[in-house]
Order: sequence, then C-alpha cells, then structure tokens
Amino acid sequence: MAVVLNEMQEKAVTTASHYVRVVAGAGSGKTKVLTMRVAYLIEKIGVDPKKIVAITFTNKAANEMKKRVKELLGEAGNGPHISTIHSLCVRILREDIRNFNYPANFTVLDVDDQKAILKEAYDLLGIEVKAISYSEVLNYIADNKVEKVSPDQALIMANGHEITVLKAKAYAYYSRRQDQMYALDFDDLLLWTVRLFKKFPIVLGKWQHRFQYILVDEFQDIDKVQYELIKQLADSTNEVYVVGDPDQTIYTWRGANVEIIMNFEKDFSPCETIILAQNYRSTPMILNGSNSLIAHNRQRLEKNLFTDKSEGDKI
Repeated sequence: MAVVLNEMQEKAVTTASHYVRVVAGAGSGKTKVLTMRVAYLIEKIGVDPKKIVAITFTNKAANEMKKRVKELLGEAGNGPHISTIHSLCVRILREDIRNFNYPANFTVLDVDDQKAILKEAYDLLGIEVKAISYSEVLNYIADNKVEKVSPDQALIMANGHEITVLKAKAYAYYSRRQDQMYALDFDDLLLWTVRLFKKFPIVLGKWQHRFQYILVDEFQDIDKVQYELIKQLADSTNEVYVVGDPDQTIYTWRGANVEIIMNFEKDFSPCETIILAQNYRSTPMILNGSNSLIAHNRQRLEKNLFTDKSEGDKI
C-alpha cells in the first residue's frame, strides 16, 4: 500500500535515533506517521512485530491504529501490541499479578461499577448524593491512591472536617469492597503495574525484553503515573518514540502534565525532536489566527502550522 509522506513525515518515520520526540501539530498526520513508523520498523528494519508496543489513550484511537497497521502489513499487522495504556496494564497484570497473591481473573471496575459500590457506602453512611456527588468522591479516592494515602491515613488527614470525614469513610468502604470482590479500578491498573515492576525486578525485566520498541501517542496528555510506567518499560536498550503537541494539552484537569513532553529530552538523552507543521485540515486563514494566538503561550515548543490549501474565508 503506497503512502505519500511529506519531508518531515518521512524523517519521523525513518529516523534511526534511539529516543525520538515528534511534535505533531493539529492536522499534521500524526496517526499516519505512527502507523507508518510501526510498518517501517517491521518491513524495513526487520523488527519482530511482537517486540513493538504502541500506546494511546482512547479505545477509538487504538482501534484506528490497529486498522491502519493491518492495512499496511496484512497478517504481520496483528503482531504489535496496540492498545490503551490501561489495556496494556490489564495484559501485564493478568500474567503477573499472582506475584501479589492476587487472582489473575480479577474484575476491572468501570465507572458504573464504582458508583454502585459508592451507593452502598452512601446508604450505610447516610450520605446524600445531593450533598456529595459520586464523581466528587471518586476523584477524592483517585487522588489519594495516586498519592499513596490509605483510607486510614485519609481519615486522619480529614482532621474532623465533616464532609472530608464522610469522603474518607466512603473511601474505606470502597477499598474493603474492592478487596472482597478482587476488583481493580482504572487507577489501580496503572498503580498496581508500577508497584509490580518496582517490587519484582525479574517481572519488569521480562516485559522490558518483550517490548523493545515503545511508541506513545498523545504524549502531551500523560500524567506522572503513566510516565513512570513508560520509564520503567524503557530499559536503556529499548527505543522510545513519543508523539504529541504541547499546544494541544487539554487534560490537565485529570492530571495531564505538559512538562513531561516539554522535558522529555532530560530523561531520554540524546533525543531527536522532529516537528510536523504542515497542516492538511485547515485553511491558511484559520492557521494564521491559531498561530498568532498560541504564540502567546509561554510554555511551548515553537512551531508555525502552514498549509498548501487556498486562503479560505475569514474567521
């Protein structure tokens, strides 16, 4: 399947650098570049497809990438592991969570499951949903888990504050029910995998050896736990290839940290940075307005999007 690439896309696909940061502007063909990179590694470099892991952050994006890789490679396209970061963690934990004396057939809780547990807690503790929403408590639980604060510690830290005490008690109930159900929520999937790798170096070594080519999409939106996991997998001999755009960071409200992509070269050195600035989606009128606006952002990697399209209507 012939695919036409522009000069910078070609550079991003064929680079021989060990650590690569592709700064891909809006509409610059980043999914094309990522999928072509996977195909290039397999077809031109001779990489075993099973040595490649490509991580993205939504099921829709993962399915799109799988589809495109399959179109490019045929049956060989089934070899790389392409999934969300949470699905990758499920795969790792299904194989190795027994190291924690935890069953491999653990349950993964979705948001509805989490709310069902909280409903039980609210009924028991006499909490009104109108007073404290489920999402407020779920965010509270997630924040405490990330900061390694146990339910008992959370109760002490509540310091007698009525609402916070109720949240801490709901957190305690939620944790007990998880243990009873052998259930992990989405935050646990990441946290348990990071903990597994820290506690059992042999397990970490196995997965580092299995995935020697690590590609990460939407890198501007990862948080510190996700980044810790990626750094664990990235043994010094493994290649790391990240694609993202600091100008498109929109998930800071759920923990995304734009400094991770900004400072990538500090953790992975020497790093090659490739900028994709040719836009295939918008008119020059829109891009000029966008460029002039985003230029006022102090925390960014400088780039100016351009296009070969005709001028277009005024904004």
